[in-house]
Amino acid sequence: MLPKIYGQGLRQDEAYARLLAEGVQEANLAVHQNNMQQNGDMGTTITATLVVDGMAYIVNVGDSRTYLYRPSTGLRKVTTDHSVVASLVDAGIIKPDDIYTHPKRNQIYRSLGEKPGVEVDSFKEALQPGDKLLLCSDGLWDMVRDPKIESVVKAPDSNPAIVGEALIKAALEGGGEDNVSVIVVHVTEPVETAGMPRMQLIAKPDSVQMPQLQ
Repeated sequence: MLPKIYGQGLRQDEAYARLLAEGVQEANLAVHQNNMQQNGDMGTTITATLVVDGMAYIVNVGDSRTYLYRPSTGLRKVTTDHSVVASLVDAGIIKPDDIYTHPKRNQIYRSLGEKPGVEVDSFKEALQPGDKLLLCSDGLWDMVRDPKIESVVKAPDSNPAIVGEALIKAALEGGGEDNVSVIVVHVTEPVETAGMPRMQLIAKPDSVQMPQLQ
């Protein structure tokens, strides 16, 4: 995605959202093709966020989640779980807290790798200074209820790495029954500042070649 953003100079909301969804489709196709070649049945979930000029473009497939924490309103789940229990909650058959104990709590109906294409849910959130984005697998939220997650995320420490480590520790202490993936992003400055670079590359896989970013 980053070479396309840098090289094409995208400027429109629809272009960023579309590019992010296309990235998920590429990931899905890679897993699916490997399954076909290896006669396997691998599958995975995904949530991803692209932040551009104070706007967060968010996607998900499966039950990995993106949350938004805002000091004035608290923690809110942005994404929708593609799981059996989430469907039961939406239908009013079970209560929200039942998702943690229901016998079908680990069953999802949408994932990467099952088919050549996958339906991707997309969301958009305007960010403010002080906001925190939390991206996580079910290894976190299934072990740690949302009120506890919020109590960790809203801690005054502005270092996202420390907040992420605290969330992983809470998941392990809560049972640690699944792998735990956590990314925390803290918006600490005005989201649109004149003179700031449009793009900053924090890290990348060694296999990805990038042009020099200015």
